[in-house]
Amino acid sequence: MRVRKNLIGLIVAGLAVGLVGGCSGSESKPAGMFDPCQEFSKSALRSAGYDPETRKDVPTIGDYSVKCQFTSFSGHETLSLEHPSVVAPVRSYEAYLATAQSAVNRPGGQAPTVTKINGRDAYVGPETILGCTVSLRTATGVMTVEVAYANGNTCVGAQNAATILEPGIGTR
Repeated sequence: MRVRKNLIGLIVAGLAVGLVGGCSGSESKPAGMFDPCQEFSKSALRSAGYDPETRKDVPTIGDYSVKCQFTSFSGHETLSLEHPSVVAPVRSYEAYLATAQSAVNRPGGQAPTVTKINGRDAYVGPETILGCTVSLRTATGVMTVEVAYANGNTCVGAQNAATILEPGIGTR
């Protein structure tokens, strides 16, 4: 009977160590939803032409997304990054794209251009007076890269920024 209790104790202790070890190992890798405001390196933001020290968190409706803005080194452009948060209803890339494409049915509406950025599914635009957005497929939805320029040509700027930042998304 005593051997059986010791064996059970040893098994329970082994499981506890395994669970704790598993938790600590997973903490070193990002888990859960992608957070564009935390996970892009400062060097990637600088390479895209934006000052990481100018980051401003932007409140969103219902906290359904994480959004932040950066100002360019020239001071003439604004970069906004946004991705669904953990409380957002799950929507696929295809659902986001269908919503964007439905804009063509509105007066003056234009459809986005479907493309790939570094091999990742994406769609661009259309360009508006507010700027231009590139939407990149992620494992949990769509990350938007929006650029607003004081001097226009925002879709080119948004595509350039998306191309530089996209590797930072990884498999998330």
